[in-house]
Amino acid sequence: MRLTFAGIVGLSVLWLTPAAWSQDISAEALNRVVMEQMRHYLAGQKSELRVEGVGYRNPLVLPDGTWECVLETGSFNLSPGQQWVEAALLVNGQTEKKVRVPVTFKLELRLPVARRALQRGQRVGADDLEWQTVNMARNVPDVIRDDKEIVALVANRRVNPGEILQRSWFERPMDVERGEQVRVLAGGSGFSIETVAVALDKGRVGDLIQLRNPDTQIRYEARISAPGTVSISTW
Repeated sequence: MRLTFAGIVGLSVLWLTPAAWSQDISAEALNRVVMEQMRHYLAGQKSELRVEGVGYRNPLVLPDGTWECVLETGSFNLSPGQQWVEAALLVNGQTEKKVRVPVTFKLELRLPVARRALQRGQRVGADDLEWQTVNMARNVPDVIRDDKEIVALVANRRVNPGEILQRSWFERPMDVERGEQVRVLAGGSGFSIETVAVALDKGRVGDLIQLRNPDTQIRYEARISAPGTVSISTW
């Protein structure tokens, strides 16, 4: 077998070229690093978000050396759900590759919830509520965070035990109910009268409702001034 000079030189060059060493980074290894860094970042932000999962799926090949992952914290927002987080992979301090990593966040809150089912029209008492740690996959704009917000209010829908409570599910009770006997205060220049009447409407303080005199059956209007009390300016 004969080799030309050019062939010998070519073989020598190949033999003298140093090997391009590399390292394989599994998706599981990257996910562990991203999760650890993300948890540290959220703790520093005092965020109520928690990392539920990191789902990068492809293995990576990086040059030989010490590698690290640096998260671009400006690439996502602090809200629950899945988001794409940009990360730079460094080897010996130099950026070698950038990837987008899917990260799923959840809200972990300590909230008051119904201890037992609340029926529509039921007034909420302190004993009807208990505190639980609740995981939320999305933001609820009017979530109840303080039990004092709804104690003594009335449910306007059925509320199931353990359900995340929303302000729109509750309302102030009526100050006067239809058919209720109410106290009527009337007054004018230099006189005042107090009597009773039957409410023909229901309402809250400030509402104008119809009344009926139980003796004469005459109907008239008055404004609710306090629970169980209405006022009129003249008789």
